[in-house]
Amino acid sequence: MLHVVNPADLPAALLHHLLTFDMGVVMFTWITTLIGAAIVFLHSPYHGLAHNFRNYLRFCFPKVILEHRSCRLDLWYTVASRAVHPFLVTPVIVGNVVIAKWSYDWLVRGFGAVPAHQETFLEYTAIIAVTILIADFFSFFCHFLEHKVGVLWELHKVHHSTLFLLPISNRRIHPLQEIIDAGAIMLGVGCFIGVGCFIGAASYALQVPVRDNLVVGLDAYVLANMLSFYHLRHSHIPMSYGKWERWIMSPAQHQLHHSVETRHWDRNFGLLFSIYDRAAGTLVYSEPQGGFRQGLPGNEGRDYDSLVKLYVSPILGIGRRIGHALPGPWRVRPEAPAGVDVKEA
Repeated sequence: MLHVVNPADLPAALLHHLLTFDMGVVMFTWITTLIGAAIVFLHSPYHGLAHNFRNYLRFCFPKVILEHRSCRLDLWYTVASRAVHPFLVTPVIVGNVVIAKWSYDWLVRGFGAVPAHQETFLEYTAIIAVTILIADFFSFFCHFLEHKVGVLWELHKVHHSTLFLLPISNRRIHPLQEIIDAGAIMLGVGCFIGVGCFIGAASYALQVPVRDNLVVGLDAYVLANMLSFYHLRHSHIPMSYGKWERWIMSPAQHQLHHSVETRHWDRNFGLLFSIYDRAAGTLVYSEPQGGFRQGLPGNEGRDYDSLVKLYVSPILGIGRRIGHALPGPWRVRPEAPAGVDVKEA
């Protein structure tokens, strides 16, 4: 039966929607984004604009970016991803929830049940902290592989094809890559030194519901990312953390990751922490924006300049790589590259 909303009830319904926790987090992240942009605007010497509100808006929303074709393509791809991606990613998330539950049940069958007790604040905090660290490591490792493995790089090119970084550029991700990313992070939360599921093991040891630890742990990771000036990572605003960049990945560092300059290739794979890049020797610190361009090197960007190409070009690229790897008479001879692509399968 169709439910018709009384127009007089719309303000109350809208207020109820805006006051939900999830919507509150989203609104707060945008508030922190504007605050972060204001900090950079007031302290950065790069823009050369007088400190007033009009120039602040010009600084946040430069006309040259908003009118660029790459910006419009980001917008259309975001709209398309809202319709397509959930159908592909949801099964992966559900599957990993099942894995966490399976590991818990396996431990119960193998070692017996542990007496139940009330989870303490220290235990609760430890699970959240370890979950964040493990999830961020697997996010780093998956991102690392997406640059080093040729087939994965074909998918990841979609994200790097944007010429100007915008907050919605974060949605320019091929659905197949999104499946890989979601699976790696969720599996990372579940895996602990290859022995079993961390969440399942922790829930077994503490005798608390698997669902509670899984949901809270992942929510904590997402929340930590959202509150770390998340939207500025994909923007033109070079927010640096100074000496803290040894530990926390700043938006300016991630912007360098999108640079086409050879000195920035395959650097700053981390999302929240920079400790994994530092350990891997892939960390670079922020520098003034304006000394580098973003996008794909050479002429590769022309293969990703439309909505259809963003979905199809990675599949064709993977097909070419498979063809080049076939043995004997089935092998496809590689063509002369249109641009510079150092990622070999």
